[in-house]
Amino acid sequence: MKVVDDAIVRLATQADAESIARIHVDAWRYNYRDLIDDDTLARRDFDCRLETWRRELELGAEVLVAVRQRAVAGWTRIGAFRQPPATRPDVKLATQDWAEIHGLYIAPSFQRCGLGSRLLREAFCVLEAQCFRDVGLWVLSNNLPAIRFYEICGFHDQCLDQDFEINGQPLVEKLLARPLGGRRGA
Repeated sequence: MKVVDDAIVRLATQADAESIARIHVDAWRYNYRDLIDDDTLARRDFDCRLETWRRELELGAEVLVAVRQRAVAGWTRIGAFRQPPATRPDVKLATQDWAEIHGLYIAPSFQRCGLGSRLLREAFCVLEAQCFRDVGLWVLSNNLPAIRFYEICGFHDQCLDQDFEINGQPLVEKLLARPLGGRRGA
């Protein structure tokens, strides 16, 4: 693994929307091949993602970007743990007052060089400053490389898997979590 020591992590601006959208589409297609149907991955549309990210950033989405060689090479979106109406009661109870890593994506050409870990460390600092004590995230249950990465970063399986669908394909996601601020255990 090449280690990145020249990356700058900063809050995203509206000017980063195009880079964030491009990484979002490219990383999905690269990381989720063999996990999500090829048709679904092929339908990930850059223009649609760009419109979404412009709107989200305009509305104040909290996104950190890793800049390397003057280009955005990865991003993470953070915030309070989302609890849509369909959230199971046991998940609502477990994640009350948690922060969430809503997404973490690295451009395929910059993966496995420490940018994901760097972005997570910066995200943890931001979330701790906002007085969150725990952080969780959802990961596809069959995405073993991502699960291993998150476990190395201190996340633990909460045994609260949930089923969902993307374009009719049934999938399962795992809830992983870890404490913030030097607390141990999960």
